[in-house]
Amino acid sequence: MIARSRYVKDDPKREAHLLSTTNNRGVVEHRDLDRGCPGDLRQFLAFSSALSAAHPRARITLAHFKLSPSRPLNRRQLLRAIARIKRENGIGRNHPMRLIQHYKGDRPPHFHLLFSAVDPATGRVLSSKDNYARDELVSRRLEIEFGEDITPGPRIQRNAADLRARGNVREAQILEAYEPVRRRDKNAEADRQQAARAGLPLSEFRRRLLSAVSKGIRVDSLRRALAEYGFSVAVGTKKATLMVVHDDTGMALPLLGSITIASEGRVALEPSVLEDLRRDAHPLTQARFEGAARALRRAERALDREIDRGRFEAAIDGEFNDVFTRMRRSRRQADVDAAAVRPSQAAQRRTAQTARREEARVRQLRIDRAFKSARILQSRTARRAAFALAAGGALLTGAGLAVALGAGLVASSALRGYGQARRAEARALVAQRYVPVADSRGGKRHTSAQATSRRQEQPPTPVVGEATESPSPTPPPPEPTFEFSMVPKSHRTLAAMALAAFEGRPSAITASVLQRALGGEVYAGLALVAEKGSARQRRTVRSWDGGRSADAFAAATALQRAGEADAGKVMARTGRQRVVTERNRGKGLE
Repeated sequence: MIARSRYVKDDPKREAHLLSTTNNRGVVEHRDLDRGCPGDLRQFLAFSSALSAAHPRARITLAHFKLSPSRPLNRRQLLRAIARIKRENGIGRNHPMRLIQHYKGDRPPHFHLLFSAVDPATGRVLSSKDNYARDELVSRRLEIEFGEDITPGPRIQRNAADLRARGNVREAQILEAYEPVRRRDKNAEADRQQAARAGLPLSEFRRRLLSAVSKGIRVDSLRRALAEYGFSVAVGTKKATLMVVHDDTGMALPLLGSITIASEGRVALEPSVLEDLRRDAHPLTQARFEGAARALRRAERALDREIDRGRFEAAIDGEFNDVFTRMRRSRRQADVDAAAVRPSQAAQRRTAQTARREEARVRQLRIDRAFKSARILQSRTARRAAFALAAGGALLTGAGLAVALGAGLVASSALRGYGQARRAEARALVAQRYVPVADSRGGKRHTSAQATSRRQEQPPTPVVGEATESPSPTPPPPEPTFEFSMVPKSHRTLAAMALAAFEGRPSAITASVLQRALGGEVYAGLALVAEKGSARQRRTVRSWDGGRSADAFAAATALQRAGEADAGKVMARTGRQRVVTERNRGKGLE
């Protein structure tokens, strides 16, 4: 169980991230657990932003908690976890809250719990002071309560001391048996989040950086080697840390820390080298902007090269007004239009991504055109000429003749496998139509295969004119009238117990007590359901008492409010017994 908190400001991408089904197989908004906030996530974020803007001391908008259990949580455990987070962080009962569940498919679902930074009822602003210690304490206590394996953190001994000071000796003794563990994966949460936004894994970032540093050490020019691999050096905003920036994505990490992690401490830079890098380094914001401009220029040059190669290949075949020529004309006009505008960093990165996609499309056009040309060259002389032209085209890319010939042979043999792979991919895509798809609201959408199977399960329709026996069906007896809405949610467990008493099953509370607590009208309706009700009605009422500790405590509360104190104590004792049983079951003791 890992609980992490972040106290954040407004982010226009937060809604898209939380409701995205691209990275999640299923997204569920638990709107039944909303507290004091609009039902729409966008409205909730705007509501939280407005609360912070109106408060003179608010510097954040949201308290964002991420809860990642090692086992799937049932509803009782989820409510218990939310209550624990609220209690440890001093969050009120009716504080504006939103809960969103993400299901990845390869691990249990995790939850995003959002609280407004400002409590509209009291004007209190949530504090992020010492939140890491609170997160670890919540995680360890939930692991003990739910029977999960303990995940030691760097503050586990401090958590044990806090629990012992509160009088929770048993939990303190469990945590005292573990030693503190610091940064097992050596990746900070902020670095992981940055890598996820950039779409570049940390391991790949560090592998490229280590390759650039190794080459720079060999050629005695680290800055030039970093530039060849698409990196630049900048001065960070905190403590003037020397940062390394990836031009294509804008991802920035500490230079020395990344080299140490990537090389496992085997590579170290000389102080003189670091001083030279620092002397010429720009501030981080400027370095990112300049890196975006360099990435855009590289992407546009690569696109222009692909277009020019296509024009050259078409010109050899005598085509001078083909698609590649028209692309080149449009590119010249786009360059003229872009020269008059100074785009932002984000706009430059988007344009670079578009140019890279266009480069891949142009390359595919060249490949398609080559295959079409090869299929119309039927004579041996024409094939020899086409092979010579292909070799010349390969030589234009900078490869030698032997490399060009070898690449042609490898490509010829690989194309057959490529075609087979494409056909297999197509079959897989078609087969996906028959896989159940999780709905973003938590349900399931039935696919065509499921609908077909349901239709096949239905009895066949008799053919017109065919001799069939059609006995007149006996209409089912009408259900007695019983309004389930008459029973308050707080009294539904008592209603299920009353039905059990009517059916002759044992009940911990006498019938007279249940009649006084439920009221005469509801009690008479339940008697009618027990005597003449349908199976559906009885099944619905029985489902209100699932034998859980939460059901027993709900019954105890309802009895105490109805003035039946003794019966309420009996149900409270039953609830405590069920809690012990559920904990033992979670630990595998039963």
